[in-house]
Amino acid sequence: MKNNKILLLIICLLLTGCWDQHLMKNAVLVQILSFDLTPEEELLLGVSIPIIEESSGGPQAMVKSETFSATGHTPRDSRMKIDREIAGILDTSKNKLILFGERMAGTGIYSSLDVIWRDPRNSLGATLVVVEGEAVDLLGIKPKHETNVSEYIQDAITSAEENSIIPSQTIQTLASEMIDPGEDIVLPFLTMDKKKSAVVVGLALMNEKKYAGNLPPQESTLLLLLNNKKGKNARFTKKVNNENQELNDYISFNIQDMKRKLKVQVKDREIAVSIKLNLKISVEEYPKGDVPEDIDRLNKLLSKELTEDAKKVIKKMQQANCDAFGIGRRLIAFHPKTWEAQDQKEYFKNITFNTVVEAEIIKHGIVR
Repeated sequence: MKNNKILLLIICLLLTGCWDQHLMKNAVLVQILSFDLTPEEELLLGVSIPIIEESSGGPQAMVKSETFSATGHTPRDSRMKIDREIAGILDTSKNKLILFGERMAGTGIYSSLDVIWRDPRNSLGATLVVVEGEAVDLLGIKPKHETNVSEYIQDAITSAEENSIIPSQTIQTLASEMIDPGEDIVLPFLTMDKKKSAVVVGLALMNEKKYAGNLPPQESTLLLLLNNKKGKNARFTKKVNNENQELNDYISFNIQDMKRKLKVQVKDREIAVSIKLNLKISVEEYPKGDVPEDIDRLNKLLSKELTEDAKKVIKKMQQANCDAFGIGRRLIAFHPKTWEAQDQKEYFKNITFNTVVEAEIIKHGIVR
């Protein structure tokens, strides 16, 4: 019994206290960070923090948003200036979104993220986004159906992920791709429309961590399919007829199932990539009505249209020098001599692509 007491005393002496506590009562939670570049080439940092207000109509509290911004030489320098304006300590452990203005993204996003990776208290589950114009403007929108701007933008991004307009990814899942010389990333591309609403308008193409171009929604969906990253839905609307009534000219469909094959071939250090995409289609809308009678023609026409669209998407990717397929990574792994002989900054522009999309209607509803 005496030995047990001595052992317990020794254990208690070895135990340390709480030396790194962070009291929530002193924390001001940040839900959105924005980075912009001013005309004077300074960094403009914006933060959106939640403000909890008691509801006059009942016991449920309302969560609104308030925006603060400051310029500085680095993100940490700007953050210290914002800290002096706020009664509390900025805490980014629950941050959900990191927005980059178009001009800022064009100079590179990696250096701005350095402070986030260095501090273990920062959230690695945040989504990276490129915003048309200045990102800080998006923090000030006042959505009608959602008082919290962070929840509003996050809902828009989640919807776009489910509809295969943008991929589902976070700063943590993108970390390895961002530093990989043989692969480039793509990010959600947002804008603020005339109604002061945040709209996901496609994908931002990145070249070595720099914004280099963008794709509209239908093309971004096709890129994700070519990259084997389909979300819950992938919908398209295509013109397939030339009727007197325009409504009968179009067909809307969803991708029910898909299979993609990508093959990289090297001959005399010339790189050729073949992509074959097989799509199983479910018709959701065809006002003309006669899908079974017209199914062979529709399959051939949609296959031709989607193949041409896929070639346009790849051409835009090459113009932006955005290797979202990770072809360079395959060259590094399986054809190292060919990779070493390439201009590793411009190799993607010189790749020859052979792309084929085959569409097959497998469902067309109960209407004839």
